[in-house]
Amino acid sequence: MKKGKTSLIIATDSPLNAESPLSSLRPRITPVSSFFIRSHFAIPRVKLSNWRLGIEGDVERECVFGYADLLRMPTRTVSVTLECAGNGRSGFRTAAKDELRWGHGAVGTARWTGVPLRAVLESVGVRTGASEVVAEGADSGAVRGLPGEVPYSRSLPLEKAMQDDTIIALRMNGQRLSPEHGYPARLVVPGWYGMASVKWLRTIRLVSGSPRQVFFNTVKYVYVETEQGKETRTPVRELRVNSIITNPADGGSIEAGRTVRVTGRAWSGQAAVSRVEVDLGSGWRNAELSPKRVGRFEWVEWRKDWTPKRTGEMTIAARATDEKGNVQPLEPWENKLQYGYNAVAKVRVRVV
Repeated sequence: MKKGKTSLIIATDSPLNAESPLSSLRPRITPVSSFFIRSHFAIPRVKLSNWRLGIEGDVERECVFGYADLLRMPTRTVSVTLECAGNGRSGFRTAAKDELRWGHGAVGTARWTGVPLRAVLESVGVRTGASEVVAEGADSGAVRGLPGEVPYSRSLPLEKAMQDDTIIALRMNGQRLSPEHGYPARLVVPGWYGMASVKWLRTIRLVSGSPRQVFFNTVKYVYVETEQGKETRTPVRELRVNSIITNPADGGSIEAGRTVRVTGRAWSGQAAVSRVEVDLGSGWRNAELSPKRVGRFEWVEWRKDWTPKRTGEMTIAARATDEKGNVQPLEPWENKLQYGYNAVAKVRVRVV
């Protein structure tokens, strides 16, 4: 991978995919210029004057919203950590076919401002029996084995769609969304991997039962496991408990006898992070958690001061635990498409 014009590390140019250097993830809120970019197809060119959001399917009144219509509705700002489902894929022993080999920087936290999805759905009336919301973006492209162009779309249960913090975001960190991050409108689904937060939103369709023929619900973004010759597929949804080390940098040098502050971030979509432990060569020790966190779905900062006494190569490790007792494992959970990597975070440093 190569560095682009911003602080991002470019994984692919077409479509554009880029991750953040871990050192750029030290701030509580990730700057837009440092926020990872995940694209499945070319970024669509959307003219605001022509953009419309259609609400259709199992609703009382199918409706089309313009940008100005959304601006007239009450807004909500949520601080949410988004993580690509493939983040950390480079940590698996083998490479999954046709999947991006991400490092650990496809994650970031932003302040998202927009209209609660529930308010939009209630304004058109949800029919009894509707159970899933299928969100479709304006991006589309060729998919191996399927005819024509396939739009990016993803579904979520109606219950999740109706939660207060699931929003149609119009602004990111106080600015209008950039083209790379879904201009003019995108979903933000807190606590779920980023594939649910559909960008360049153009259609929301309510359906009864499981949605059919949604490629990114059935072929991609599913945990595929094989046991005793039988394959099972489970949708990728909630963020698994995870952490990163933002200081010191992997491959860096520190001085023996001088105190260094080891820092990082930890998050979980299933419950709030309750503990982070750090191994500095002598077993797991509790790190200090920062109280500066706004909202349930924002990552937490952790830190641990360390004065190394011996010179040589060292491995620093960190593992997070959430309030439901979920703990980062020592080894990644193997699945065919390598989603949900959350093994303990590690960096190698040289003490000089």
